Amino acid sequence: LILGYHDTRDKISLYSKGTGGLEELRSNLSEEVLYGFVRIEDRFALLAYVSEQVSGLRRARALVHGKAVGALFKNNHVQINSSSLAELTEDRVRSRLGLVEGPPTPDPSGSPVIPSSPVPVAAPRPVTPISPSATNNAYNNINSPPPESPSPARTGSPLPGPMTPRTERQLEIEAAERKVREEMERQKRAEIAKRQKETQEREAREQELLAQKQAQELERKRKEESDRIAREAMKKQLIEMEKLRGSGLTGYITIQPSGSPFWRRRFYVMRGQVVTFYRDENDRLPVSEMKLGGRVVNIEDASLDCLIPNSFRVDLYMGESHLFYSDSNKDKELAIAGFMKCSESA
Repeated sequence: LILGYHDTRDKISLYSKGTGGLEELRSNLSEEVLYGFVRIEDRFALLAYVSEQVSGLRRARALVHGKAVGALFKNNHVQINSSSLAELTEDRVRSRLGLVEGPPTPDPSGSPVIPSSPVPVAAPRPVTPISPSATNNAYNNINSPPPESPSPARTGSPLPGPMTPRTERQLEIEAAERKVREEMERQKRAEIAKRQKETQEREAREQELLAQKQAQELERKRKEESDRIAREAMKKQLIEMEKLRGSGLTGYITIQPSGSPFWRRRFYVMRGQVVTFYRDENDRLPVSEMKLGGRVVNIEDASLDCLIPNSFRVDLYMGESHLFYSDSNKDKELAIAGFMKCSESA
């Protein structure tokens, strides 16, 4: 069996399997972190292959994961760590498995070698019979004070002996685990910092958009108030002009009557509460008229509704709504003031 990570970080899956023994396993190893399980005769070896081209972080992670892999394959007789194919020869692996005579080949990684032969057990020592005199002497000396033993010489603490391979291996695994934990903690902190930065940027954008909307709303209200004041002034002028001259406001305007899809250009005359429409200024017969006294509900800009410059809408009671547009913004404001005058004048 050959196990590996594929393109994942910590998920181990099956790469390949076969019955060709160690030679087939060697031919399928690649320059990455791999775990192998091979049978030679009646013994099993668990291999941890970490290529020399693997980075230090992945090498440390492999040491940690190797413990979990070893726990899965409990029937192995030996665990072999290697970083090159030269360390996985048939003779070396068989020696590690105890299938050849002589001392086993040491593991290049420093792991201890477990011999396959059983440890010899010492033969039991013969029992020496105790003589009666020795028994009596022992009985007589029960109440005798024990002889003073010489005080041990103060030689200080013994120097620590050389570190065993197993201890070195354990320290290596602990260092690898610590390195992996530190890397995971660093990535966690980086992710938290990234999320905090994204949140701050999003909140800043939202605040900026809110400020823009508030500024636009203030500007809109300011313009509406300015237009209202200007229209009120023009309305008063129109009322005074009509009283003095007896003639109302006149001009050209384009109208789309309520319920009609067509636009018509008309000459209008605003007098009192009535707006009369003619085909042109020379026409004496009116085409239509609008009685506005107390019927106007709302007058507002319609440039965004009909996408025509200098347009406005006049809403009347009973859902009646008419669209208009003038030749210039000045004519538009004058016409709106005239509609306001006709709606309010008695």
